Amino acid sequence: MPTANLRTKLIYSSGDLSVAVPLSIINFFQLYFLTDVAGLPPAYAGWALLIGKIWDAVNDPLIGVMVDRISHPFGRRRLLMLLGTLPLGLGFYLMWLIPPWSPLLLILYYAGTVILFDTGFTLVHIGYNALTPSLTSDYGERSGLNGIRMSFQLIGSIGAIVVLTLLAGGAADEGELYRRMGLILALAAVLPVALVLGVTAPYKETQAAGLSPRESMAATLRCRPFRLFVLLYLLVWTTASIMSSTLVYFARHYLNVPHLANYLVLTAQCSAILFIPSVVGMSRRLGKHRALIAGSLWWLIALIGICLLPRAAVPAAFALAGACGLGIATAYVVPWSMLPDIIEHDAVATGFRREGAFYSFAAFFQKLGTALAIWLMGQMLQLSGYRSGADLAGRLLPESAVATIRLFMGPLPAMLLLGAIVAALRYPITREVHEENLRRLKVMEAST
Repeated sequence: MPTANLRTKLIYSSGDLSVAVPLSIINFFQLYFLTDVAGLPPAYAGWALLIGKIWDAVNDPLIGVMVDRISHPFGRRRLLMLLGTLPLGLGFYLMWLIPPWSPLLLILYYAGTVILFDTGFTLVHIGYNALTPSLTSDYGERSGLNGIRMSFQLIGSIGAIVVLTLLAGGAADEGELYRRMGLILALAAVLPVALVLGVTAPYKETQAAGLSPRESMAATLRCRPFRLFVLLYLLVWTTASIMSSTLVYFARHYLNVPHLANYLVLTAQCSAILFIPSVVGMSRRLGKHRALIAGSLWWLIALIGICLLPRAAVPAAFALAGACGLGIATAYVVPWSMLPDIIEHDAVATGFRREGAFYSFAAFFQKLGTALAIWLMGQMLQLSGYRSGADLAGRLLPESAVATIRLFMGPLPAMLLLGAIVAALRYPITREVHEENLRRLKVMEAST
């Protein structure tokens, strides 16, 4: 079975810094930045993000099915990463500026920055993730590779939040803080791409798919394991996004410890790194779908526990945020180790390896679900009477707004995780099925 050496795995995995650095700040702080720093009403902020994210979701399958048909001396996956680097960095920097415009113009501005950033992100992300099947075809080793990748991703996430926390001490106000952070982390996001462009896969890039874009889309959506994967991935990742966006609000307005908000976020992320070896071990012992079930169930219990805490129970909140690390690590590691198995399962049926289509459709549904969840959060905060920090002027939020924050901290993500568990119970690709698929692929390749 083709495999990559440790050096190649480490260099490849470092590319996840280009994903983690911007996404960690976006997931944890973008909605808060728009409402409490840029001063947009929550409903307006929700619309700005939804407009940008709808484009982000739509461009994934369009780019994915097209790239599967491209042949290029540089490699179609590496070409995508190269094209996406500039808009990735520039878009991230621009989204943290505050132009002196009306709220309606700010909606368009922030939607535009999201579109620019996400176009670059899609190019880099699809190209980067589509390299995974070329590095190893071993069922268990893919969990290990994704464990290394997600360690880099979580380290990058923690590093980005640490940078934001350290910059806070020297900034005159939050506007200047986020502007400085945007410039520094934009540079940090684009530099790792250069490392990955130098990775040499153990075997050459697969041939371009012969299916038309319409045929490729239809074949992708007909794949039953992929449909189940999309459902469980959408649900666990939407849970992670909701938790990320809610933690800052929960610390500031329920626990009443705004100075500890970043540290609550760091606790959850640091804990996730520590749990990655456990998740990789569970995937190898139990199988990937069972590991996802176990991690999701643990996460569900921890989130309900946080939601039910009394306001004074700050130490318990930190402990439960740490407990959520197992669920976060599961959401990071397990789905991305399942997808290469699905690509090979599909290759047995169609005769083509269509990495771009599968990775792009996975990103499409994940981003669409996340966008709708954050949009819903913005609308519900607006209806509940939420006011930004400037509007509050030292006053507490109305209880209706606090109740909405708690809803997004516990019951809503718990329902999503229950759905993910049900989908995982029906997932059909076990280790034995995967090994049979590899055997059949080897026979097919030998006959051509």
